[in-house]
Amino acid sequence: MFVSLSKSDARRVSTRSALALLLVTVGLLARDAAAAEGTLTCPPELLEFVQAPYPPDAQAAGITGAVTLLLTIEADGAVSAVEVTEPAGHGFDEAALEAARAFVFRPAEIDGQPAPVQIAYRYAFTLAETPAVASTGALVVRLVERGTRKPLAAITVRAGDAEAVSDADGLVRFSALPEGTLRLEVRDPAFVTVEDRETIRAGEEVTVTWRLERTGFADDLEAVGRRPAKEVTRRTLSVQEVRTVPGTNGDALRVVQNLPGVARAPFGLGGLVLRGGGESRAYLEGHPIPTPFHFGLRSTVSTALIESIDLYPGNHGPEFGRGNGGIVDIRLRKPGRDGWHGYGEVDLFDAGAFLEAPVGEKGGIALGARRSYIDALVPLLLTDEQLDAFPVAPRYYDYQALYQTDLSGGHDLRLMAFGGGDRTVFLVEEPADTDPAVRGKADLELDWVGGQAEWGWRVAPDARHRLSAGYVFEAQRGALGKDLAFDYDMHRVTVRDDLEVKAAEWLTVRGGADLEVEHIRATVSLPPPTKDGETAAPVGATGVLKSDSTETWFMPAAWAELQLTWGDLTVLPGVRADYWTIVDALALQPRATARYAVTPATTVKGGVGLYSERPDLDEVDPVFGDPSVGLERSVHYSAGVEQRLGEYLTADLVGFYKDFDDLVTRTDDAEDGGTGFANQGEGRAYGLEALLRLENHPRVYGWVAYTLMRSERRDAPGDDWRLFGSDQTHNVTVVGNYKLSTTWELGLRWRFVSGNPYTPIDRGTYDSDADAYVPVPGASLSRRLEPFHQLDLRVDKHWIFDAWRMTTYLDVQNAYLRQNPEGVTYNFDFTEQAIIGGLPLIPSFGVRGEF
Repeated sequence: MFVSLSKSDARRVSTRSALALLLVTVGLLARDAAAAEGTLTCPPELLEFVQAPYPPDAQAAGITGAVTLLLTIEADGAVSAVEVTEPAGHGFDEAALEAARAFVFRPAEIDGQPAPVQIAYRYAFTLAETPAVASTGALVVRLVERGTRKPLAAITVRAGDAEAVSDADGLVRFSALPEGTLRLEVRDPAFVTVEDRETIRAGEEVTVTWRLERTGFADDLEAVGRRPAKEVTRRTLSVQEVRTVPGTNGDALRVVQNLPGVARAPFGLGGLVLRGGGESRAYLEGHPIPTPFHFGLRSTVSTALIESIDLYPGNHGPEFGRGNGGIVDIRLRKPGRDGWHGYGEVDLFDAGAFLEAPVGEKGGIALGARRSYIDALVPLLLTDEQLDAFPVAPRYYDYQALYQTDLSGGHDLRLMAFGGGDRTVFLVEEPADTDPAVRGKADLELDWVGGQAEWGWRVAPDARHRLSAGYVFEAQRGALGKDLAFDYDMHRVTVRDDLEVKAAEWLTVRGGADLEVEHIRATVSLPPPTKDGETAAPVGATGVLKSDSTETWFMPAAWAELQLTWGDLTVLPGVRADYWTIVDALALQPRATARYAVTPATTVKGGVGLYSERPDLDEVDPVFGDPSVGLERSVHYSAGVEQRLGEYLTADLVGFYKDFDDLVTRTDDAEDGGTGFANQGEGRAYGLEALLRLENHPRVYGWVAYTLMRSERRDAPGDDWRLFGSDQTHNVTVVGNYKLSTTWELGLRWRFVSGNPYTPIDRGTYDSDADAYVPVPGASLSRRLEPFHQLDLRVDKHWIFDAWRMTTYLDVQNAYLRQNPEGVTYNFDFTEQAIIGGLPLIPSFGVRGEF
């Protein structure tokens, strides 16, 4: 973030004294990790100016000069350090240093809290002839963005020879301007230059409002990701980057699927598979959410509420746990406090609306909602063969309400309520199936409702405490015909207590505790579920198992981490302890990462850590599984390098190895002669991730992501290694966006992904009891589908008015009509095989109006 600050203060003295002119002209820099986290909400303001003595020799010779200083301003407003960055000589440097050390500021605020910062400060020494004081007036300039009316902070305005910077409300104040006509100017690289003239009258205050129009691609959402890098791999997406990525319909969370380490799901549906396997979890402000995606089409959290999304494909820190995969961490922004804002939009898939408004002087509220209607359009887009293979279409909705306020004494409060649902809608009268026992109407639905509360307290300038709690009720219902059904309800309560203290310049201590409690009621009447690499058999051959249970499980955890910094080396040792009552097991998981800045442009990094997750719920069920199975474990290793390549390009290269142990797999030694489960499997995933990213360019952004990976497993000691079902050797994504002008944008996305492995069916044998053919599978996951590749294009057109703006866009998926293979289907006796094709060209036209 770059913020320009300026201020002038003229003090007239006799010819044997000096005129000290204060001019802060450069930007705010975060002084340390604690200050870097968050958004500047108020720049520092000089309260007590100290006049420097004019060097006698320079005064006698009539010499003037200016010294540029770097001031370190603490959270209490005191100046703790002063450094000369541009000397002037002639004694000016020493005089400016002595005076600046005694300055007192009103401290800067980050996220509404006092925070230490550094500013560049120019101290000018000039000679004045007379002490005359001109008649003066006042001027207030209000800066807002054209089209959204949002106030613009940290914009420098020049009025004659004076300069000032806009505050968090977009206001710039000049208190003592000379009477007469002054030239006003705003020059900022992100906005169109504005020049004007204003008449100043003595004793009067003039107020003007300027609506600034953006020139760069950045929209009204601020770039984020200033938190200090400490993990080996954390890839942050700011919301401004993702709105115009083709193929995502402007959905922030879906863009995560285009980063290295993320496998593509068939048909582009939801699900997070990171670095080969293991449970990957999605968090909203540190609390797990039921599902991050509506069938992979939309995220379940409104993009308008999201500040940033962090993707950890592996080797994440000890603050997260209960999974062997990766993490997606969604962070919310504060609702706007400068007035009423909102939008409404419609496209081919759904319609949504959003509204935010201030509440009191320090609070704000935001409301969002979305509802789909794609189920009505799918029959028009798919062929009969595709409808047979994919006989249901999604219907979804979600809503959120967010309230946030800053309290006195460094406290803040955030409350959120949310809910949503996914449903499948029956499209054909009789789904095509090789199983005659499965007949009738198919129905599946998932609904959830919940909320979060968070209290934060900046205990001291270098200490922050956060306590939060969440609740979610999740209901799943499903039925196929009259015999197959499930009914599942879950109440989940989560609590987090986190503390961060910067104990010294070289030491930061983080720690906390979190708890998840799940109360589950499940009534199930289904055949045994298939596992990775298995082939489903007719229900008549496998039978139907019935289970009716109610369970309550507790999962407490505690974690701690140190951040040790010695010069350019940062080391982060940590540990996490998890306990699961479901398997009565405790897992102690040490983890460590390290980063070393070889040069300002080059950083090497590495990490290792232990991770654990519980078995699937059916695997510990007394009817479907074996309650004696235990935790699945993994060890993550990774090492890489980050390289800045000039002003706009960055490269990130990471090699990884994930070692799985104690995987739950089927056994043939169950007491009833059937199959059971045991922790007897092992696995491994290894490869390379590369990300070349173009960012901060005024007209262009994009990235190239590549993952080379091999993930394989064996289900019992002595078995041959085989692939995981999600193994994808090559995964390439190219994303680019170009801003033709302030009103036109073009974008493209191209993807190439190795085909998913599948288990072939060698033949079918007739089962007279089931009255169906039973498939005889070949070697597990021994064949691959043809590669997936697809080009998506997008064009955006903006109409910008004084008080609102409108955007129309055309988003075309699968622009060159590639028939991508997504799966395999067979006829009734498994003698004929056909490839299930992916979705055809999908043009989506959308309209968005915002104010």
